[in-house]
Amino acid sequence: MLLTYKEIATFTAGSHISRIQQSAGGPAFRFYATEQFLVDDWQSAIVSAEKEQWVRTDQDVVLTQRGDIVISLIHGKAVRVSTENAGRILSNNYVKVDVDDSQINAAWFLWHFNESLEGRRQRIQTTQGSTVVQRIAVNELKNFTVTLPSLAQQKAMGGLYLAAREKRFYQQRIATLSEQQILSLLSGMI
Repeated sequence: MLLTYKEIATFTAGSHISRIQQSAGGPAFRFYATEQFLVDDWQSAIVSAEKEQWVRTDQDVVLTQRGDIVISLIHGKAVRVSTENAGRILSNNYVKVDVDDSQINAAWFLWHFNESLEGRRQRIQTTQGSTVVQRIAVNELKNFTVTLPSLAQQKAMGGLYLAAREKRFYQQRIATLSEQQILSLLSGMI
């Protein structure tokens, strides 16, 4: 069945950071930035707390929640928000995607957007901007088409996709730690 993303999900654009009004008595929030996105994309395990930006505001802002699907309009990639990155302000470089669970499995959506030929082709066609900074327009994103398999097949595919991403991350971490250990041993031999 061929559908558009807007028929199977709702999209909430992140908050414009420059428009957030500070309030001394308001609750404090951190931002969901590239570092957090990379952690949620299994590309990094390290986040520098020194670089964290905080803001106090009483204003309504878009906050991340554990398990949310977030698309980076800059990176052209979708991730699932981790527990560590929940409660952060989502900037306008990101879009929160709420899928209709009765039609689509969230993990399968991640696979479709990130890896499928159908998803990649549409991302390439709709990316706007210079060669330095490219961005996907939210309205274009909503019109992406998707061929939906059964929910059972989606769940199986989505589960395998997430397991493969996690496995690759840990294999890379093991290789890096092994290399560091060998280099440390070599340094100690001199």
